[in-house]
Amino acid sequence: RSSLIKSGFLQTHGVVSGASDSFEFRDLILNYIQYVLESPSRLDEEHRLIARYAARLAAEAGNSTQCPPSDLGFNFDANKQQRQLIAELENKNREILQEIQRLRLEHEQASQPTPEKAQQNPTLLTELRLLRHRKDELERRMSALQESRRELMVQLEGLMRLLKDEEQKQASQSGGSPHSSPSHGAGCSMPMPIRSTSAGSTPTHTPQDCLAGVGGDVLEAFAQGVPRNLRNDLLVAADSITNTMSSLVKELHSGWSMI
Repeated sequence: RSSLIKSGFLQTHGVVSGASDSFEFRDLILNYIQYVLESPSRLDEEHRLIARYAARLAAEAGNSTQCPPSDLGFNFDANKQQRQLIAELENKNREILQEIQRLRLEHEQASQPTPEKAQQNPTLLTELRLLRHRKDELERRMSALQESRRELMVQLEGLMRLLKDEEQKQASQSGGSPHSSPSHGAGCSMPMPIRSTSAGSTPTHTPQDCLAGVGGDVLEAFAQGVPRNLRNDLLVAADSITNTMSSLVKELHSGWSMI
């Protein structure tokens, strides 16, 4: 009997005829529950079971329709966009890796010249050998110049000490015995100019050759029997050293500019 009542109600309200919309289905179930509860002559056990079953179906239908269709469509579109973005990033990553591999191969090929290229450019190889030879020569001259500078600094320090000692000696002699004449170079030793052993490796003239007369000029200034202004002589010697060093530095820079 309950089956007949249920089928008759559903046929009456259009459920069996194929109502597909979830909202209409839920409304039909709620109407059926109200219809059963309003019939006092049919409140038996089967009707209560049917009402309970219908209430459970209504609750399930309500839970399934909590998420609106617009949210579902938005989530679907977002997932689709994310998949497209991931695919684009993967393609871009593959392109970047291929470009890196290509540049690496080009760099390796450029850093390893083949014999064919060397045979095709004999003029370039000749110029390269000349430039390397010139570079080695300039490096040797630079080392010789630095060595000469150190030697000149030592000589200047010695000359300054000698000048100071000579002035002190003259002051003491003039204070003790005014008639006594100072002797220059008798009791002091003069450092001779040092010749660098590294100068022989350069094919052109060396800084020691240019400065060979400096020590002799200073020695002559100290060895004169007639009193002279030793400070002026020392300044002249220092000026000659400075001029020689400047000329050597200019020549060195001109050699580097040719390279």
